[in-house]
Formats: sequence, structure tokens, C-alpha cells
Amino acid sequence: MIMLTPPERHAALILLGVITALAIFHFGVVFLFPDGGAVPYRNDSADGSLVTLTGTVEEITFTRTGGHLILNISGTSVFVPGGAANLELLRGDNVTVRGTVETYAGEKEIVVNNPAQIVLN
Repeated sequence: MIMLTPPERHAALILLGVITALAIFHFGVVFLFPDGGAVPYRNDSADGSLVTLTGTVEEITFTRTGGHLILNISGTSVFVPGGAANLELLRGDNVTVRGTVETYAGEKEIVVNNPAQIVLN
């Protein structure tokens, strides 16, 4: 059996308390904000905002260079850099995307850096 001095016991209890508090905080954030704190997309969403958008895939286009994917979801452009090789979407599919708002050529779009942020509903 390991014998700890009173200051060592005190330090161990403080460390255990901090670890417990961090674990509770982490799981609280995960369960309270499962979408990572994203807010619903609006036309006036600020650049850099983390947003979600649920809608219908109206158009699927690959760029001529770079192999990037551009989706039109209920009238909103969604840009997927590098495309999405494993993503199987069809026009008319209902999806939810999570990404960052950016302005490109004067138009707002949602940039999705990971195809896992595009979920078929």
C-alpha cells in the first residue's frame, strides 16, 4: 500500500477534482451541443459562422479544376473542397450540412471541409 503524506493526499484530491470537473464539462458540452454549437444558416449569417442547413439537393456540380464539389441545397451554395469521393448524393435528396459561412465572388456559401458533415436525412 502506498502511503502519501498529507500534502500529497491534498494534491491528489485536487488533481482528481480537476479531472472530474473537466470530464463533466466535456460530456456536458457534447450532449448539450451535439452539433458543435452551429446555428441555423440565414442569408445574413456572418462570414466565419459555424452553421447548419437542412434542405433538398437541387444541383450537384464538380469544378473544372481541382475536383471540388459544389452543391445547391435549397438555393444555398455548399462548397466541398477536394470533392467527396465517398459521398453518394442525388438530386432531390434531403440533407443536413454543417460548415462555415464564407463569401465567394460576392455570394454567401457554406464551406464543408469534411464530407462527414453532410448527412443524408
